Amino acid sequence: MNFFSYLVLGGLSYAAGWATRKHVLPPADVDAPYSFTHPKIVMCMLAFFVLMLPISALISRYALGHEGLDVLFVVVNSAAATFVYSFGLNPDQKKYDLPD
Repeated sequence: MNFFSYLVLGGLSYAAGWATRKHVLPPADVDAPYSFTHPKIVMCMLAFFVLMLPISALISRYALGHEGLDVLFVVVNSAAATFVYSFGLNPDQKKYDLPD
């Protein structure tokens, strides 16, 4: 896959996160906004990771032409897509609760 293909995959992952945020999750309360420790956010990210596993396997097989299952590519590609999905899922979190 070339750089443009990864940009398209990242854009689709971000759009999926945004669509999940806007249309699937109910609006968060002002007092208790969604964060990455919220059970709904964790379940959405886990579901997206599991959804990306067979998609990454198909990309590995048909786009890259690998004969067998390239487990490392599948896991890393799914994790990277889930990371980009998290930005679309929770755009209000500016620091992502990173430690100082």
